[in-house]
Formats: sequence, C-alpha cells, structure tokens
Amino acid sequence: MGHVDKICSQIGYCKKHEARHQDMESFSHDIFHRVHPALLKWRKQYGKRFVFWWGTEPRISVSEPEIVREVLSKKFSQFDKSEGGLRVANLFLGRGLVCVTGEEWGHHRRLVAPAFFHERIKQMTGTIAGCTFRMLDQWEATRQQNPEIEISGEVRKLTGDVISHTAFGTSYLEGQRVFEILSKKIPELVPKLISFSWIPGFRFLPLPINLQLWKLHQELDSLITGIIDERRNSVKSGGSNTYGNDLLGLMLKECDSSSNFTSSNLIEECKTFYIAGHETTAALLTWTLMLLGGYPEWQERARAEVHEVCGNEIPDGESVSRLKLVGMILYETLRLYPPVVEMTRECVEESWLQDLHVPKGVSVLFPIVGLHQDKELWGEDAGQFNPDRFKDGISSACKHPNAFMPFSFGPRVCVGQSFAMIEAKVILAMILQRFLFRLSPNYRHNPAMKFGLKPIHGVPLVLCKM
Repeated sequence: MGHVDKICSQIGYCKKHEARHQDMESFSHDIFHRVHPALLKWRKQYGKRFVFWWGTEPRISVSEPEIVREVLSKKFSQFDKSEGGLRVANLFLGRGLVCVTGEEWGHHRRLVAPAFFHERIKQMTGTIAGCTFRMLDQWEATRQQNPEIEISGEVRKLTGDVISHTAFGTSYLEGQRVFEILSKKIPELVPKLISFSWIPGFRFLPLPINLQLWKLHQELDSLITGIIDERRNSVKSGGSNTYGNDLLGLMLKECDSSSNFTSSNLIEECKTFYIAGHETTAALLTWTLMLLGGYPEWQERARAEVHEVCGNEIPDGESVSRLKLVGMILYETLRLYPPVVEMTRECVEESWLQDLHVPKGVSVLFPIVGLHQDKELWGEDAGQFNPDRFKDGISSACKHPNAFMPFSFGPRVCVGQSFAMIEAKVILAMILQRFLFRLSPNYRHNPAMKFGLKPIHGVPLVLCKM
C-alpha cells in the first residue's frame, strides 16, 4: 500500500485516528498540519520536493509555483489527471467533466463552457437573489425564537437551490434526494473505498460496500433521468419551443445533434455539476461567514462597501462587479481555506520540469494549502487573515502569481469559477445588507477534510437585525 494507510489515517479517514480532529486550541488558520500532516512532516524532512508512494503509484510532492505553472499550463499536454485520483473521484462523480481526460475532456469542456460565460452568469443574479431572499426570510423567522443559527447547512441548501434553478430548471426540494446521495450517502462510503482504490479491479468485485455504491448510483441515475425526461417531454408536448439556454438545455441540444455525446454522458455531467456546482460555493461562504464573524472590523468594512455600491437594492450583474473589497475577502478566504487542499497530475509523456526529471507514469502532487500559506511566498503574515494583500489583484498578492490556485489555472481551470465568485458575492452582500452577525461562543474551530475542507462542528452564528 506504500504510504496510503499512513496518509489516510493521518487526515482522518480511519476512525481510530479521530483524535486528530480535536478542536484547535486557538482561532488559527494554520491548517496544513491538520489536513496533510504526513506531507508537512516529509516537507520539513526533505524539502519542497520529495517522493512518496500512493499504493503502487510513485508521486512527487512539489511546492514550487514555477513548476506548478509548467505542469498546469506550459506543459499541460504532458500531464493529465492521475489514475489514482480519478479512481477516487469516479466513486461519486462518474465520468463528467472533472473526471474525463484527453480528447474526451476537450469535447466536454467545449460543450459546457458556454453555460458559464461571464455575461450569461451575470444574468443569473436575479435567480441567485431570489433563492437568497427565501433563506434570509427563514433566518429572520428563526432568529426571533433563537438568534443562533448553524449556517454551514443553511448555505449548502441555498447553493443547492441556486444550482438547481440556474443549471437544471428545478428547485432544491425537487433535487433533494440527488444532493443527499451525492453529498452524504456516497461520501460516507468513500473513506473505506479510498483505502482499497489502489487495488486493480477492486471496484468491479461484488463486495458489500461496492453493492451499496452501485445501488446508490442506480438510484441517482434514475432520479437524474427523470429530470432530463421532464425537460425533453416539455419540448415534445409543445410546452416549450426549446430546451432552454441553461446547462441542461445546452447539453440536451448536444445530445440530440452529436453522436459523441450520449445520454450516459449527459447523466454523468449532471452528477458532476449537481455536486461541484454547489459544494465549492457552500464551503467558500461558510468559511467567509466564519471569518467575518470572527473579525468584525472586516465585516463592517465589507458592509460599508455593499451599502455604498448597492444601497438597499438587490445586487445585480453590474453592481456585483464593483464589490472590490468583498472580492478581496473571498480571495483571502480561498487562500486560507481552499476547497481543494491538493492537486495531482500524472505524467503521460516523459518530461523535465526545470531540473526535475519526471518519468512517464509518475504523478506530481501540489499541496495547495501549503503553497497558500508559504511565508517565503506570502510574507510573515501568511497564516493571518488579511484581505488587503489582494488590494492590487491576485498577481501582486504574493511573490509568484501561481502560488494562488483555489480553482487551478491553465486549460483545466475550473469552468465554474466565475459562477462561484458571482454567486458568493450576491449572497454575501445580501446577508450583510440584512444582518449583523458574530461567531457564537459555542463555535469550536475544527477544520478537517470531510469530502472537502469543512468545519467539523459547523459554524454557529449569532444574528442581529440591521
């Protein structure tokens, strides 16, 4: 197994190691030692480059931004998603955009990218605001009985509602079981599955855990097929002239006109965007609200900007682009609490990365959380919350622009990054317009990897009416 068991146990995949998830003694943002203690230990021992084994796969951990740039951009064609990483991702995402490679990835990317063009996303702000209004009204009703609200679950439901409306023309309630399977049921199986994912052919064996996974995917496929059929039937019956211009509509058009994009591809892409389209933004908003609840001076500065730009009006596509300070706060949150804490690429063609020789079949791993808090790159305050570092943009925030990679970069940059940022700005601005908030005394600081970087005990906030 190489170092798989050591790494999995140290990041909390094994229950006997749950002590690692004890609460942090202080409100610290230095989380590298929590999410990847083995990599941090080896980095201290061997430097910014070292080799370890993930099952039968050799991996090189590299913490140098220039090499990151070479792999993800300059030599993009020589590196692709690693087989080991894909085995894990395929457990819950299937073969959607995140998990396909080569020419297949290029075709999928060209298909879905138009749904996330910046101008099209700006037109979605009304839908995002409508979903947010409903949540804030519920918060107000709840606050009158109990001013303390645990917001991580709240924003996850909200971002689920947003992606359901904007991408699939449904609501969160209609897709609730889809979210439950993707966000809860399958991730519950992943810790055990991941320990065996390196064994060739394991996923095909009719073992109890695989049978559970297959059953969940069958139900998931059935639910998504129902959503797709409803859209198809609306056109066939004359209820609509087109499939629409949202993500589902664009994919249905392609499915009808191209033999390269099948109904099976359509279902897999829907899975990808149901989960990726709301988990990232939910995590970003959760950590941002936690930080603003703990740093009231930054909350007030953000609120002042929202009032200056938007007044009491709902943020729209034009005003949201002028929320510079809010954007800086979101970037700083992504730096300290990135949605993905590492990234791996497999060398598909023998390559040299500066003076580093990488044979074909060897994977290169980038510890994102380590790069984001490297004092050599970000300065002595790298572990502190300081959005002002982004006042002159990302390229000036640190010594190397590629040291900041919450959405990756290069050809495989996250297709939904603009959507996530605009959605987060609209939601955060509306919360700031309506409520003052602070961290509850009951908040326990415990960030850990649980299908993404999450606060183990949630984030309870105390709300006060503006």
